[in-house]
Amino acid sequence: MVNLPENLYEDYTRLKVNFPSASGSTFPPSPDIRTIIRWINDLHKKIPSTFDFTLQNLTTHREKFEILPRLLWNSRCTVAMMLQEIMNIYPHISRPVYSHNGMHHRVYNILLLFQCITLYPDTRNPFLTADMPFYFYPLMDINLTDKPLECLRLGALGVIAHMLKPPVDVAVVLYLVKTNCLQHCTKAIEIGLIESKTVAVYIFNQILSTGEGLQYCCVLPDRFFLIDGLLKNLLVYLTTMAKPCPSLFNLVVGCYAKLSYKPRARRGLRRYLPAMLFNGTFARLLAVRLKPFH
Repeated sequence: MVNLPENLYEDYTRLKVNFPSASGSTFPPSPDIRTIIRWINDLHKKIPSTFDFTLQNLTTHREKFEILPRLLWNSRCTVAMMLQEIMNIYPHISRPVYSHNGMHHRVYNILLLFQCITLYPDTRNPFLTADMPFYFYPLMDINLTDKPLECLRLGALGVIAHMLKPPVDVAVVLYLVKTNCLQHCTKAIEIGLIESKTVAVYIFNQILSTGEGLQYCCVLPDRFFLIDGLLKNLLVYLTTMAKPCPSLFNLVVGCYAKLSYKPRARRGLRRYLPAMLFNGTFARLLAVRLKPFH
């Protein structure tokens, strides 16, 4: 996921999580709207193989149909059924995964469909009104980094990140800070792998890009120092990488830049800004970041 934030909305299935295919069959190259509706109806059949095959079809073609989020949201009981699958995984996210199974893959595909739902205002707003982010916070809090579990964490983070696509909706920011979303992002930053860290920091970055989000993060010293500590730890983490991730670095620097817009935070940054930003540790990444466009 380079060049964030644009590519944040690309397919998370590009990650090498090695989930088995839901079906060995090939998918139609260009399904029409009637096929999409039939697939959604097929989700309601009580046949596991049909359910998984249909999910895979919808996930594969989800970016081709802007109407898909509305079809999912407005079709009777479909969202409730998807949420039930997410709740079914809860008992299995607190212990290591020794083998890939259909449940993790199924929930991952459902998370990708929810990312479509949260991307568009027509479905995002009722999604928030129904307090549905609470169903995804437990997945962001997973304490393990087994690949299937890490993929669930990344998918859940993506559901939140899709709500913050520019232009950022202030109502979304207010909802997220009110429901302690940043606390769950903190857990993902502390425990998650590089992709999860990047998406979690993206969420911080987007929230800080609004006056309301910046005020929330800086109004209490404890909040400011918590964020400052997270950013410093991420810089240390980047120094342990043979090739530091440019996307993550740019987001960390972006968070510092946005914090500096607040006078109180700016005074704190003058005293506590990490020396590694100035001592050449990230000279190559800074040179790329500061390179002028032609």
